[in-house]
Amino acid sequence: MTTTRATRVARHRMPGRLVAGGASAVAVAAVAMVIALYAAGSEPKTADDGLGGPGLLVEWLLPFFRLLATMATVGCAGALLAAVVLLRTDGGPLGLQGRRAIRDASNSAIIWAVSSFAGAILTAAILLATPVSLLRLRLDDALAVPEVKSLLITGILVVALAIGIRRAETSAGAGLGVLVAIAALVPPALTAFPRNESYVVLAGAALVIHVIAATSWVGGLAGLVRYGRASRNGLPLVLERFSQVALLSSIAVLLSGLISAAARLAAKGGGYGKALDVLTSDPYGALLLAKTIAFIILIIGGWLHRRHTIGDIDATGSRFWQLVAGELFIMAVAIGLSIALAQTI
Repeated sequence: MTTTRATRVARHRMPGRLVAGGASAVAVAAVAMVIALYAAGSEPKTADDGLGGPGLLVEWLLPFFRLLATMATVGCAGALLAAVVLLRTDGGPLGLQGRRAIRDASNSAIIWAVSSFAGAILTAAILLATPVSLLRLRLDDALAVPEVKSLLITGILVVALAIGIRRAETSAGAGLGVLVAIAALVPPALTAFPRNESYVVLAGAALVIHVIAATSWVGGLAGLVRYGRASRNGLPLVLERFSQVALLSSIAVLLSGLISAAARLAAKGGGYGKALDVLTSDPYGALLLAKTIAFIILIIGGWLHRRHTIGDIDATGSRFWQLVAGELFIMAVAIGLSIALAQTI
């Protein structure tokens, strides 16, 4: 009876911790985003557009919904990664933590889908300079905007993901969800880059890899905290698996980020020869440097994990989780900077 009660209490406590942790991460990322937008002079401003424009509120809501979608994406990816990789059962039935991860992934996917659909509406209103209430009169024009179409495609895929994985019972079934999640990440990444024919293919391909790798890295760490801590006996194995994911993801993030950044700077400056000038003189370059510094700190943190704490988690337990908390904080800041970077084109 005591064990049953303890299990029931744990099940009730974890969702509360999950919501609190997610809300804290969103708050940190939002603060970083707002500060970065003002620092770069890219914050939404009141435009003298009479009655024809979407309004300042809509201009501000768009980056916040982008941020919410990104954080939900990370939560969904982390939960799926936990079920498929960190808590891997070689295709067999999912355990308690695996089933919990699947439920969390489905819930995160719902938030991701809602944020994507909301982002599509706000994007259409801004790009068409039309109040949201009048978008129904310009539906054909809105559906012709590539950014809007990409968000709608993502929203539809994520709805299918949320429904499809809800009752998944094996890691193999959860693996299919991973493929759908990856597919959902691609359309917005392909339309995030300015349409400059000289650079869009290179930067778009690099950005797709960058987004997938970064989502795996950040989501994996969040999944480690959410599910790895619940099993002290299995934690060393989960840590070892996450370490492998983090190493591959960090390398992919660094290389794809450098390629995408170089192409984007070249597009803004009119050639690769002008990329350094943009980096040192343009607000976009300043935000890019700040984001790069954040990722370098994360790479150093991962190295410290592998070198000093993972090998003897029992002796360094408290220090290990403090380091993880610091990494998650920096990751939230990096996400906020990424959203601000997307607004500073």
